[in-house]
Amino acid sequence: MQWIVDLAQLNYGPYFFQILLLGVFAYGARHYFPLWVAEQIKLQTQKDHTQFSEALKWELKSREQAVKVAEYLALANTLKSSSPEEEYRKANQLSWELAMWLPEDIYKKMVQGVVNRDVDSNELATVIQVRKLLLGDDSGNLTADDVAAHGPSIGGQ
Repeated sequence: MQWIVDLAQLNYGPYFFQILLLGVFAYGARHYFPLWVAEQIKLQTQKDHTQFSEALKWELKSREQAVKVAEYLALANTLKSSSPEEEYRKANQLSWELAMWLPEDIYKKMVQGVVNRDVDSNELATVIQVRKLLLGDDSGNLTADDVAAHGPSIGGQ
C-alpha cells in the first residue's frame, strides 16, 4: 500500500486520467485487437466462400442449360412428321425451358436456325452463341464451320 502513498506524493493528478486511458488502451490493444482481426478475417473468408459457392452454382446451372440447348437442337434437327408424339412433347419442353433461360436474341436465332436454316441462322451458329455466352472471353475463335454435325450422308460415297 505504500506505493499508493508514494504515487499520491508525486502529484500525478493532472495526468492520472491520461495514464489510465493509455493503460486501458494498451490492455485492449493487447487482448481485444487480435480477436477483432481474427473476426474480420473470418468474416471476409466466409464472404469469399459464399461468393465462390454462388459463382460455382451459376456455372453449373449454365452448363446444364447448355446441355439442354444441344439436346434440343439435336432433337429438333431430326424431327419428322412421322416422329412419335413423345419426341414433339420433349422438343416443346426443351424449347420452352430455353425460352426462360437464354437471352432473347440467342433464343430467336436458335428458333430461326431450326425453322429457316441458312448460313447465319442454323443450329451450329446457335451452339457458337451459347458457347460465347457460357465461356465469355474464354470462348476462343471457334466458328460454326469448326463444329462437327453428323448425319447419315456424312462420310458416305
